[in-house]
Amino acid sequence: MERGFHIYYCDFVHDSSISSAKPEFLAADRLVPLAEHLLAAEDNYLGVLDGMETILQFYLSGKDMVVELLYPEGKGMLQSKMPLDEGMKLLGSLPDEFSEELLPGATFIG
Repeated sequence: MERGFHIYYCDFVHDSSISSAKPEFLAADRLVPLAEHLLAAEDNYLGVLDGMETILQFYLSGKDMVVELLYPEGKGMLQSKMPLDEGMKLLGSLPDEFSEELLPGATFIG
């Protein structure tokens, strides 16, 4: 079976979206091209779910990419800012399960 993740996004520029309530499957090798398209505008975002329904959400803030690790139980999140190329590199090498180790030095927001 092809490796991939369930994703949701909102593209305000092109008026297209996939609801977080009904995420769709996307092959892992398509994540970076999608993010490059979506994250060209600051209001857009991309959410990626692992098999345990832990979410990584990506969006831009100025020239940086903000990455948030959202816990399925709704018990807060970890937030990290990184250069855009670092965020794309992370997207291109996501493990099957997301953990705090993906975002060293991230801030917990409760």
